[in-house]
Amino acid sequence: MGLLSDPSLSTHNKLVDNLAKHMRKLCYAFYTAGVVWFMCLALPEFNHGTYLSENALSPGLVYPEIRIDANRLAVQMLEELQRERKDHQATTPHAWILAKLNEFGLETHTHNYTLRYPFGGGKEFHGKNIYGILRAPRIGSTEGIVFSAPYRPPNSVHVDITPSVPVLLAFAEFARRKNYWAKDLIFLVTEQEQLGMQAWLEAYHDGDKEGDNSNSYLLAGNLPARAGSLQAALNIEVQDLEIDYIDVKIEGLNGKLPNLDMFNLVQRIMAREGVTSGYKQTPRKKRRSNFSTYEQNLRQMLAMLSTQSSGVPNGNHGLFHRYRIDALTISAAKRVTNSNVKSNPSSAAVPLLKAIEGIARSLNNLLERFHQSFFFYVIVHNDRYISIGDYMPALVALIACSFLKAYLTWSTLDVIERRPQQDGDVAEGYLGPAMQSMKLSLPYGVVLLYLALALFIGYVGNVLPLQKYFMELPLGAGPLTGSILVALNLIGLVLPFVVVLPAGGLELLHISLLLIYGCALIVIGLLNFSLGFFVAVLSVPMVVALNTGKMNRTLRGLTRLWTLLLNPLVVIYTIILIMSFYQFPELTFQQLLLRAASAAMDAVTFALIDSVIYGNWLYFAICTVFLPLWIICWTLALAKRSDNKISQTKLKAN
Repeated sequence: MGLLSDPSLSTHNKLVDNLAKHMRKLCYAFYTAGVVWFMCLALPEFNHGTYLSENALSPGLVYPEIRIDANRLAVQMLEELQRERKDHQATTPHAWILAKLNEFGLETHTHNYTLRYPFGGGKEFHGKNIYGILRAPRIGSTEGIVFSAPYRPPNSVHVDITPSVPVLLAFAEFARRKNYWAKDLIFLVTEQEQLGMQAWLEAYHDGDKEGDNSNSYLLAGNLPARAGSLQAALNIEVQDLEIDYIDVKIEGLNGKLPNLDMFNLVQRIMAREGVTSGYKQTPRKKRRSNFSTYEQNLRQMLAMLSTQSSGVPNGNHGLFHRYRIDALTISAAKRVTNSNVKSNPSSAAVPLLKAIEGIARSLNNLLERFHQSFFFYVIVHNDRYISIGDYMPALVALIACSFLKAYLTWSTLDVIERRPQQDGDVAEGYLGPAMQSMKLSLPYGVVLLYLALALFIGYVGNVLPLQKYFMELPLGAGPLTGSILVALNLIGLVLPFVVVLPAGGLELLHISLLLIYGCALIVIGLLNFSLGFFVAVLSVPMVVALNTGKMNRTLRGLTRLWTLLLNPLVVIYTIILIMSFYQFPELTFQQLLLRAASAAMDAVTFALIDSVIYGNWLYFAICTVFLPLWIICWTLALAKRSDNKISQTKLKAN
């Protein structure tokens, strides 16, 4: 019993009280440490050189066998395809592609799929993929590798990559004449960009599953034939047979990445063939800059995190990661006409074809799935990387601020004033048996209901736009989704004025916010480090600055303004406004504001569509996590109490 009455075990000891007096300084110290740690990762001393962990990938680095006849075949097929495109302005020349695959002796099939557009009022869009299978001559169809190329019709708004299909077909013709393949090779031409790839992957893995698909927006259909379990995939995007450089794209759905060994393999094979390649590679004329090595590394890191944070894949390869298939895209840029590099049209595509052959032979030699090297990393340079063990402490230091403040706030929170010392008390600071349950008098039920109400508002924002009644309204997808989210944000804005918490409720809500906020960022950071890190950098100072006690009027006003600016819709609008300013400098300020508003509504709508079709959870996170947290932050920033004079609630931490 003496141990229980030991004052040193009480939360009201001198150490806790001293830490509480400097709570904000400690939190900002952790915040500064996290940011500085991340900035230091751009230094060579804090990152590592790339290397191949899997020795089985070495065969692709041997002498290639592909010759100039493959280049002549690619040139011939490109000319034929250009003629076919004149008769197919908005569609894919399926018959021509099927004929070529059959001519090469591959097992050729077509795959039909249908999209029920969520906001189309019952409209359906149909698509067709074409694929050919080269069965492994030395083993049964147990494993497979995918080589894909998207087809873009002449009326596409994207960059023309017509040569991708001839390059893919030329490599397929070469691969058919070899007998050393231990895995099935699938040559896939997809229609309608990522939609066709998503439909093909769903049909490949889930097409035979029984179930009711009446509520599905993407009807993937069934595949006539399959190969073995897919081990890896390579997506090919070629703008011209005469290439200047190759941009290796690795970001996938929800920020997932392929195994680092696959990226390193592509880099080494491209270097062997003398092809300039790299992550976010730029043209030769833009490669020179006045930035130091540190600045270049830091810009590369931030560029990767910004691409990853949206969760949107930057190529068809990104959808394979959902099925635990390592994949990336090699995007070959067209060589400029005024380049000083001499070109030879008769052998322009040979280095690229040799590189594809080397990648294929290396993947063919894998005895098991990629498991060595890293799946969580940040590319600093083409030959430098940061592993998860190096960059995660930066996020941990940022998140530690919320847990530290939550503990110190709870430890220094008194619900009732300490009564005078009585004779029966054995030590100063002992509150007596009647005081041991003092925190039980806090309004737990009211705060729990308030938290549930905030979460319900976020849940409504996630499911309401997809309700049949709203989808049939003649407003359009963008205005409908934008109007619903604006209405929910307005409800959250006025909620603290309508529901005023009782005495002690704000303090308890503050502690609940800090715990929920920290746990949410941990989960988001583990799933998508980039999104979690950016959110932490922007919001941690605001969360630390929140205080339900007495504050300077100026500081209170700045905190409220900061909270308003961190509203999810305001953040989205601000990001799009900045992007519009750089992309459309000729527009006036008023035109920029209107254009950014329209683009913000479209961005929210596209995020919702990506959520229901591809499984991108960014929209879900914004509505279900960030919006409720913002509502709670706004409530604390206003600090509306039912009783302005609270003598029984005391928060000693500032």
